[in-house]
Amino acid sequence: MKTGGFLRDRNIFTFCLFLIFTAILWYGHAMNAVRERTLSVGIEYTGVPDNIAFEKALPKSFRFTVRDQGKRLQKYKETSFVPVEIDLSAQLTGKEGHIHLTADQVRSKIADQLQGTAKIQNVQPDVIETNYYTQAKKKVTVMVAGELTPAEQYMFTDEVIATPNTIVIYGKKEALDTINSVNTMPLKEADIRDSLKRAVCLQPIEGIRFTVDTVFVSVYSEQFTEKKMTLDILTRGVETGVMLRTFPSTCDVTVRIALSHFNDVDETDIKAVCIFPKTEQTTLPIHLEYNNPYIIQTRVTPEEAEYVIETQRN
Repeated sequence: MKTGGFLRDRNIFTFCLFLIFTAILWYGHAMNAVRERTLSVGIEYTGVPDNIAFEKALPKSFRFTVRDQGKRLQKYKETSFVPVEIDLSAQLTGKEGHIHLTADQVRSKIADQLQGTAKIQNVQPDVIETNYYTQAKKKVTVMVAGELTPAEQYMFTDEVIATPNTIVIYGKKEALDTINSVNTMPLKEADIRDSLKRAVCLQPIEGIRFTVDTVFVSVYSEQFTEKKMTLDILTRGVETGVMLRTFPSTCDVTVRIALSHFNDVDETDIKAVCIFPKTEQTTLPIHLEYNNPYIIQTRVTPEEAEYVIETQRN
């Protein structure tokens, strides 16, 4: 029984070695045998003015069949081919026209990236052709779409901006006449505590081409504080020979400012003003005037003042 088991195990072992040896021979033969494989390479078009459009989209890649030894074909499969560059400047000479390219014009550029033993059997598409025409252009504003909110007790110290904030777009004149701005893709960010800068794509418009497809959206957030002050109420527009008195004669003003600019705002930067009434009314609104760029928001208490008009004596 032991002898029979030994012989059976030995036969299995021999069979496995035979399979491995056969596989090695088959793999070696496959690697040396001449075979075909279909590969792909990208296309980069140059010499195209910004205002030129094509009736039919140009292909973005070539597919080509190459014949070579199996081991080289395996390497090609793992290779990242450099895109083939096609210069269209010689064919785009007028306001409109037709371009025509054949695969023979790019075969050598593909072959330069292959081994000398490789043979290109075919290239698809074998012809690239379409009509082209000149588009109108227009400069438009970039609008930031979405919702950006600062963190609690924080404020935006400036507007949300896009860089660039204007771009040139191309299209048919009748279509451009209806467009004054382009939007970014919706951007949603909350709890912003510091500067925010994001690369955001523009929302495409059918039939319209942009000079850029992406802009940078930025906004700056800073912790804010409030500063309180008491101001005299000034009067404006008082008629000759009379005096305007307000009750109360002072008001409390609260301004919201970025914490870093607390010392850059004081009572001299803001005025509380009541305007002489043109019609009969019981109270006058208190207006706040200021030009300090660090003042973000203001609040006045009270918002209105009672008043009397007194005649001045000579």
